[in-house]
Amino acid sequence: MEPVLSTSQLHALEVTERVASVLSLLAAVSIILTFVLSSKFRKPVNRLIFYASWGNLFANAATLISRSGVRAGPSSALCQFQAFLIQMFFIADALWNLAMAINVYLNVLKKYNAEQLKAMEWRYHLLCYGTPFVIALIFCFVETQGRGRMYGPAQLWCWISSDWAFMRIALFYAPAWICIVVSLTLYVISGLEMARKRDELRAFRQPSRASIDETFPAYKTTEIDVTSEIAGFPLPKAPARCFDAKDRHLNPAVASKDYEPYSTTISSSPPNTDLDPSLRQSSHETSAFKRYRVAWEDNKAAIKYTKVALLFFTSLCVTWIPSSINRIYDLAHPNDVSYALNFLSAIVLPLMGFWNGVIYFATTRAICANIFWDLMERWAPRKSSTRSTGERRSVRTSWVGAGSSMTEGLVPMKKEVSRSNAEGTSECHDMADIRKDEERF
Repeated sequence: MEPVLSTSQLHALEVTERVASVLSLLAAVSIILTFVLSSKFRKPVNRLIFYASWGNLFANAATLISRSGVRAGPSSALCQFQAFLIQMFFIADALWNLAMAINVYLNVLKKYNAEQLKAMEWRYHLLCYGTPFVIALIFCFVETQGRGRMYGPAQLWCWISSDWAFMRIALFYAPAWICIVVSLTLYVISGLEMARKRDELRAFRQPSRASIDETFPAYKTTEIDVTSEIAGFPLPKAPARCFDAKDRHLNPAVASKDYEPYSTTISSSPPNTDLDPSLRQSSHETSAFKRYRVAWEDNKAAIKYTKVALLFFTSLCVTWIPSSINRIYDLAHPNDVSYALNFLSAIVLPLMGFWNGVIYFATTRAICANIFWDLMERWAPRKSSTRSTGERRSVRTSWVGAGSSMTEGLVPMKKEVSRSNAEGTSECHDMADIRKDEERF
């Protein structure tokens, strides 16, 4: 027989379960609606939270029933249905967390892109919903003379009865903790790999002088000597006169004037034959920089994905630790019941969907803010909108008028200023490109 708490304690547990269940139901419905109605929310990591939210929806429907199933009796359809939902969809949430960890591992270690990760989703559905469904359905038909039906009263709600307490650990809490441990292992492996990549990218961004010399050891400066002299005798010290073929064509006098012939000799040091041919191409540095920039972007996206998955993992631990301690206590003390542990379980288990909603909207808060202000602009009164638009137009017109009058006085100065502006344009563009590259990293 299941140890019985007092009526007031059972009522407090029932109220707590239902309040937490309502919060989770609202969060799950919000996730599903935003994901379906707006394409801005359909990011790879949000897809798995969206799939898990359907399981949270059914799990919280079961916790919302609370002790009504217990009062209906173990053989009632309500009790059996509630136990089936809890057995199936609570485990599904832990399995979806494992799917997130697998995605992080595949993205970081195996270099899977978004399309390849999306192709894995049908396998995740079979794992997260197919496997728990088979187990939960089998439990509906398990019954013995000594223990009775497997599904029955379990203090908080209908679930695996106390006569089958060892099955609670074997086929509920043990699989959940296996998922948690495997997920943690995958996160640690992925984190170490991302840390290694980050160190490599930082070394590329700020290379030392020694690393540059080691990478390009064959570069050196070549000196070139240019000597000009009149053919036959040294060049006299006289003012230099510069002209070209165009001057001869335009000025016949210059073209017909006799000039002494001269010769020019250009000499340089011998080329370095030891230089690696691959280092002579300037495109080598450019292609290397592009590869590192792409690697940096990929690493940054992987880090962002991992942060969301780790938050999801943290919520899973918060959910399962108190309830696991409660069931271990029940197994160790079958004739006693802890109200404190049951109360903690009544809080954390139904809040599973709520924490997923908090993570979902916290990581998409910028998208939520943009959608909110767009809706505010649509629903704002037309008069205020028209007035503000008119004010903006009048201000813009006054500035345009002032600008047109000022332009007339600035036209004579335009030619003088244009030359200096043209000289600094290329330098400004170069500095802007450098700043953009620095901001990307």
